[in-house]
Amino acid sequence: MTAQAVARDVVEVLATTPREALPHALLENLARGLAVRGGAAPQLRLLRRFADGHHQQIAAWMEEGAAQSHAEPARHPVPGVGVLEIRPAPDLGPARRRRLLDETCAWLGATVRAARSMRTLERARRDALQRETDAERAQVRAARVREGERIRLVETITTATVHDLAGLREMLAQPVDALEWPAIHAFADRLIADLRDAVRGVFPAMLPDRGVEETLRELAAALPVPVDVVGDLGRRAGWDIESGFYHAVAGTLTALARAGASATVALHHGAALVATVASATPVDGPAVARTLVADAERIASLGGELVARVLDGGAAVEVTVTMPDRSEVTSLPIGNRQIAARPVHGRVATLVEVARLPDDERETCRDELVAPIVLLVVQGPLPAPMPGVQAVLCDAAPDVALADEIRVPDGRWGAVDAVVCALAPRPGFAQRLRPGQLLFRDGVAPAEAVAALAARAPVLAARRVLERLAEHAADDGDADLRWQIDEVRAGAHELVEDVLLDELARGEAPAIVDASAARLAGADGGEPRTRLGLPPDAPQERVHAAALEAVEHWQRVGARPGLGSAGRRAVEVLERSAVGLLVR
Repeated sequence: MTAQAVARDVVEVLATTPREALPHALLENLARGLAVRGGAAPQLRLLRRFADGHHQQIAAWMEEGAAQSHAEPARHPVPGVGVLEIRPAPDLGPARRRRLLDETCAWLGATVRAARSMRTLERARRDALQRETDAERAQVRAARVREGERIRLVETITTATVHDLAGLREMLAQPVDALEWPAIHAFADRLIADLRDAVRGVFPAMLPDRGVEETLRELAAALPVPVDVVGDLGRRAGWDIESGFYHAVAGTLTALARAGASATVALHHGAALVATVASATPVDGPAVARTLVADAERIASLGGELVARVLDGGAAVEVTVTMPDRSEVTSLPIGNRQIAARPVHGRVATLVEVARLPDDERETCRDELVAPIVLLVVQGPLPAPMPGVQAVLCDAAPDVALADEIRVPDGRWGAVDAVVCALAPRPGFAQRLRPGQLLFRDGVAPAEAVAALAARAPVLAARRVLERLAEHAADDGDADLRWQIDEVRAGAHELVEDVLLDELARGEAPAIVDASAARLAGADGGEPRTRLGLPPDAPQERVHAAALEAVEHWQRVGARPGLGSAGRRAVEVLERSAVGLLVR
């Protein structure tokens, strides 16, 4: 572009430019209009402004081949977005230039806001389509299961039973003096038992009245192999849930009994009904797993899951049956108020939109920004959900083997962000977790861990996405993205605070970090009044006075001798937190 290039009317740019290219085209057109005859064109940056005073670049324009300008910029407000930075500051004396700048700023704000709304609409449309697809798949699975059940019952009653009756009739056709009554009695008893098993599989009589736990114990007592049932399911779930769960567990026990293997059944009820069935004697594990394919499809059509794992080189099998209790809410999304109080979340979200990412990678990052933080509760009660946290129950012992499972992102529980153990972890457990996975210190209750993560959820989600972006930049050699990531990390004090809160959760923070210090660092949320321990309706003058008092307090603490390097580092973080509140 030359300095003599003439700018077009803003409406003409809007009419001739694709929607996704509008910010860049508007900036280029404005640069044309502000350029001085015979001089270089100004360099423009559109910045989104956040509550903590930081800015994040949304779009930029500079003349091709031009060197980066270090002149003092002029900043002009962009409604609903932030500011437009122009280097060097232009001469706005002519009315046409002033009008072009005002119109461009107004349309830049409208364009960016419209793009946000379109992304929200597209996400809602995509979610609706996914729900519709899931419903169609569930209908197909249910139809397939119904047909399979019909065939199974028909075969059981009309084929096997009729065949057995034919055998009994043949035995009774002998002369009276040649009848073998003991064999006939044994055959009839077996026929009755088989018919009872078939009927019990369709509708166990005691299930509606006594519940799934007692019905499973009765079934276990009636099987020809020893079955030990431990644990309990607590309060009862709905009839449809108990019925589906019972049939899956009963099918597993029947398959093991037919293979001649004794078993142990461990029951518990957290966010779902869960039964872990393990063979206690050697058995052909792959064969048992194959016989459970129909049972797995049946419970999947009801929203549950049956997973068979072959162990000990095929000599054992462990089957986990899970049936969600739909009356329980297991997780809640990160709330808009939580996000609004955490500027770093918005900065990372903006970076995701402006970075040159493949479409699928950008969608993944968008999803992770709003996905709840996953907390694995090991051998403890499942706490009530809070916004931004999904608690998952695990009954296994916290040892090295479990840590190896947890560190795998696509393992049994998916990508686990944090772990809390009801009992002290065994040696080596903490060391084998993936770097970045938070292990709460001994003595922290699951409910306390959920509350702590809920207060920090937007920051933890932002950290998660920044790590993903950093990996992408390293793999692709994207120096510009690495620079933008470094800029966010350097300017977002919330990330530094969150590291200190991680140390506090692990029990590794210096002694000076008490409850009030943790609150100041954002342990209870990002709102200024929350950080300062003030009521939500406290006037601004009181907020300012409390922030000033916090700054002076941590300055005095920092002047104490004998703090040590870790203590002094914590004081610097807390003092900067207080100063940030004062600046706000």
